[in-house]
Amino acid sequence: MQKELNPELFGAGAGGTTRFREAPTDSATQAQAHVEEKIAQLRQNVDLALDQLASTVGQINDFIKMSQAKMDRTLAQVRQIEVSQQALSGDVAQRLTHLHQRLNERKTSEAKMQEMMDRHNGILRSYEVRMSQLQKLIAEKEHQALMSQAAFNEAKMELARLKRM
Repeated sequence: MQKELNPELFGAGAGGTTRFREAPTDSATQAQAHVEEKIAQLRQNVDLALDQLASTVGQINDFIKMSQAKMDRTLAQVRQIEVSQQALSGDVAQRLTHLHQRLNERKTSEAKMQEMMDRHNGILRSYEVRMSQLQKLIAEKEHQALMSQAAFNEAKMELARLKRM
């Protein structure tokens, strides 16, 4: 298939089949000037659009740089917070360990104290039992002494009576 050029591009009429370029006419010159003016205007528009695009790209790049700087600062702050959090966590863990040790010491001390109190109470009960046994023994001895005294007095009276007789 053979390609043909559009005859309107070379100023030929719609029905013309001439392949030669005709001398430019006044209306063709005006049309060409109008087309060139349009092309110049389009080039200006393209240049303005390119300038605006370059400005927008610059703003976007500035925004990206600003965002990256903010992100870097934020990451640095996050790292500082993580470091301080780890230090605080270690400090809290150390304090909890210390409190746990003190609590265990206190429990041990309380257990020893309770053991001593139980032993003391056992000694007191043993002492009370011995005291009650001694009181019973003293009561018995007093009773025996009273009985002996009564028997002695009775024997004395009997002797006195026998002496009189």
